[in-house]
Amino acid sequence: MSHSALDTPTTRGTSLIDQIGNTPLVRLRRFEPKAGVEIYAKLEMRNPGGSVKDRAALAMVLEGERSGRLGPGRILLDATSGNTGIAYAMLGAARGHRVRLCVPSNVTPERKRLLRVYGADLVFTDPMEGSDGAIRQVRAIYEREPHRYFYPDQYSNPANWLAHFNSTGVEILEQTQGRITHFVAGLGTSGTFMGTGRRLKQDKPGVRLISVQPDSPLHGLEGLKHMESAIVPAIYDPTLADEDVRIETDEAHALIRRLAREEGLFVGPSSGAALAAAIRVACGLDEGVIVAIFPDGGDRYLSDPLWDVTPEEDATVTDAPIHLRIDEAQLTAIRRHGARTYPDECCGALLGPKPGEVTEAFPLDNTFPDERRRRFMVGPDEYRRAEARAAETGLQLVGFYHSHPDHPAEPSQFDLDHAWPNLSYLIVSVRQGQAKEARSWRLKADRSGFEEEFVC
Repeated sequence: MSHSALDTPTTRGTSLIDQIGNTPLVRLRRFEPKAGVEIYAKLEMRNPGGSVKDRAALAMVLEGERSGRLGPGRILLDATSGNTGIAYAMLGAARGHRVRLCVPSNVTPERKRLLRVYGADLVFTDPMEGSDGAIRQVRAIYEREPHRYFYPDQYSNPANWLAHFNSTGVEILEQTQGRITHFVAGLGTSGTFMGTGRRLKQDKPGVRLISVQPDSPLHGLEGLKHMESAIVPAIYDPTLADEDVRIETDEAHALIRRLAREEGLFVGPSSGAALAAAIRVACGLDEGVIVAIFPDGGDRYLSDPLWDVTPEEDATVTDAPIHLRIDEAQLTAIRRHGARTYPDECCGALLGPKPGEVTEAFPLDNTFPDERRRRFMVGPDEYRRAEARAAETGLQLVGFYHSHPDHPAEPSQFDLDHAWPNLSYLIVSVRQGQAKEARSWRLKADRSGFEEEFVC
């Protein structure tokens, strides 16, 4: 099989709360860029409430009960983008607590239905304000009538991250037999990253911790926060991460479609973001064991248009990942070329010792006569220049690069029509004159579409 569980079955209790935690770890062989680097996903959708948030919600509910703040007649009140709310509602139903939740009105219909199924009272907030709007609303409600509510405040409650310190981190160490070298998790409340990361650092100080955020304030990665533009959770400590990776929404969406079709794993967008970050980390290693948190399943996003893409339309569907190795100095040169020619498209040749390996980015002139802002063309003279440079340096022509001004780094129909199979096409997105993400593609042999290459 392409993924295999590392953990062994354990005897577990029969109550609902006994089923929280001990989620499986599976290996994602098809997404590993090179031999010696292993990528594993911890499947938090296997919790009874369907997400990683079951762990923190349980810890906060039990802490409230022990302290007496969640007693008879008190209503559990909190802000949520969905998953913690579902966990609260599930536990409230099981333990006899009323639950009221402030939720952005644009959360998926599936999440709204689940919350209502469990009997939660919902207060919808401005979708443009995201989870921050829900936080402001819940604070206003609590300040008016604090005697009515137990407000655990998942963004500030230490029980949130301690739940992962005491469970998730321990499980990962056991499931990898202590072999883990890198831990990857998205930032929402930050509880999963903070608690798991602290436990891993305590028990195995050499582990590298990689946090994951959306690349911009306006994103489609539900449950994740862009910290610079958000209300920063009180439990978040940015100094814990050894590295912070920013992921585009489209990249995460493409990866979760691939996971469903190639691994049989149906997960949500934040899982795609975690996988994208794990692949980037893997590209820079010679060996390692990477564990990424997959927070929830894809069933909570079925109504999202991201699934309305067929395999034929989805240029990222491949039988196996292809990787383009390129020196960081050459990638920097390509980004600078794109920024320099903005708002026109730049172009150049990719030279290297063999296909899939680039050691020189050789700039060329865009010979397209009238629409350089929208497309590029390598004319015969420029092509001969590239061939001559390859011969002079003893390298091969392994592909071409170009920029997309104010557009994503995805191939256009024009690119498809003018590409050659077996060559790499690296595209850098340049937005407002600043070079952003770079992605590489290869034309399918039947010219029916492009296959994505992971840039290492």
